[in-house]
Amino acid sequence: MKKIVIYISLWAGIFAVSCKKSTPEAPEGIPMSFGTAAVSRVGNLVDSENINLAGNKLTVYDLYTTSGQSVLYMDATTPVTCDGSGNWTYSPLKYWTETGTHAFTAYLSKQNGVTLDGTNYPTVTYYETMDALGISQWEITPTSQFDFLYAWHSRNMETVANPHAPVEFSLNHLLCAVQFNVVNLFDVNGTITVSDFKLSGLFNTQQATLSLSDGSVSYQLDATTGTGEGEIARTGSASVSYNEAYNVFAGYGEVGSEGYLLMWPHDETAFKSLQVSFSQGNMSRTLSLSAAETNHWRAGQKYTYNLYVKDDRINIQVEVRPWIIHDIDLE
Repeated sequence: MKKIVIYISLWAGIFAVSCKKSTPEAPEGIPMSFGTAAVSRVGNLVDSENINLAGNKLTVYDLYTTSGQSVLYMDATTPVTCDGSGNWTYSPLKYWTETGTHAFTAYLSKQNGVTLDGTNYPTVTYYETMDALGISQWEITPTSQFDFLYAWHSRNMETVANPHAPVEFSLNHLLCAVQFNVVNLFDVNGTITVSDFKLSGLFNTQQATLSLSDGSVSYQLDATTGTGEGEIARTGSASVSYNEAYNVFAGYGEVGSEGYLLMWPHDETAFKSLQVSFSQGNMSRTLSLSAAETNHWRAGQKYTYNLYVKDDRINIQVEVRPWIIHDIDLE
């Protein structure tokens, strides 16, 4: 599976480490530098943005550990910003150590003009006692779509063969992508009208925690609204010819032209409540997603549901595949 691959080049430098969870002092040396090979994120993503757009930001945390003590060597106060020409810059500059272990955690905090600032989108907070990043409560709707990408890399400076080589990040999706198509197999001689499509039973308000120590992610349902009562409705109607498909969410709100709706993952328990409903002319149709061949939504996966409308029934099929991303190098 291809992923976005980011390389951060670092060079040697020695600094005195404090035992407190704060950014340590460091003597000047050869700074980290960033370069990029412009590769467009198109075709197999929800959107067609280029990761090298001017103003895009990558936030990098470096949890440095030596002699049993850990400190943050790099944090959100030094965001890495793209200038639109393939150059990623930041200030103040940071330098390598010769001993200890660096655990790097990164996430794309601004893309295509959208910033993770708590307005429709989550904020990210560092929790010192947990050595973790908290991704705040986020209700995902067609108007709050954001492809949250994150990565983690660890390096022991004393055991790797080339400790000053570029650091490789492979970005992962926090969310999954879901597409719904209504296919007309009802009337070979005419069209059907599909309206008032609803996806219900959702746990679409959640939050997450990203560990700086090992890069693991845990998801937490919101105690008040994460009860499986979430609903996303597609207003309007569409006429669907025989053997043609209506891509329900394509171009709706902030959803891309491919119609993939970004959603929180749902485990087997949460998934049981998911169902779709819509009107076909003057008839009401309702179907549980559990009738398809999967019982979960997992991060980093794309789910394509085809709802085949027949005379008195609906057949449902789902295709599941990895959410592939083109390779991108930042050197």
